[in-house]
Amino acid sequence: MSRPRSEDKRKAILEAAIRVFTEQGITNAPTSAISRAAGVAEGTLFTYFRSKNDLMNGLYFELRQEFNRSLTDFPHHGSARTRLRYVWDRYLDLGKACPERLKVLAQLRATGKLFKESEQPTFVFVEVLNATREVVRGRGLHDAPPEYLVLALRSLAEITIEFINAHPESEMACRELGFRLLWSGLAGK
Repeated sequence: MSRPRSEDKRKAILEAAIRVFTEQGITNAPTSAISRAAGVAEGTLFTYFRSKNDLMNGLYFELRQEFNRSLTDFPHHGSARTRLRYVWDRYLDLGKACPERLKVLAQLRATGKLFKESEQPTFVFVEVLNATREVVRGRGLHDAPPEYLVLALRSLAEITIEFINAHPESEMACRELGFRLLWSGLAGK
C-alpha cells in the first residue's frame, strides 16, 4: 500500500523547482537537483509528479493560481480601465516581490512542453480578456484577437517590471507610464 501524499512535500518540491529553475534554467535542472533542494528522495518527487514535464505543468498551474488567489479585492463592477489597472498593479507588485516566480513562468511558457490542461483560462485571464474586449469594441482594434491583446499587456507589464527592478527609484513613474502606454494602445486615447 502506498503512503498518503503530503501537501507539505508537494509544496516543498514546487518551491524547490522554482529555486532550481531560477538558478539553472529549466533545461539544465535535473529532477535530482530539485528533489535534493526540496529535501526529499528523487523517488518521492516522482510520487507527486510522474515526470519532469508533469512537474513543470503542476508548477505552471500553481503559479497561475497563486496570482489568482492574490486578487481578493478585484473590482468586479468597476470600469474596464479600473479592472485592467487593478490587474496591472497586482502583476507589477508580484514582479517586484517575487521576480523569480515571473522568471520561472516565462521559462515554463517558453518550453513548449505545457499540457493543454495547464493553459485553461484562469479567472484573471478571463477578466482581462473581457475588459480588453470592452475597450476595443468599436475602435480600430476591434478585429484584433483579444488573446493577443492580453499577451501584449503581460509583455508590457514584464518589461515594466524588469525596468523597475533595475531602476527602483523610477518605480512610480514607470508604473504610470507603462499603464498609460497600455491604455492608449487599447483605447486610442
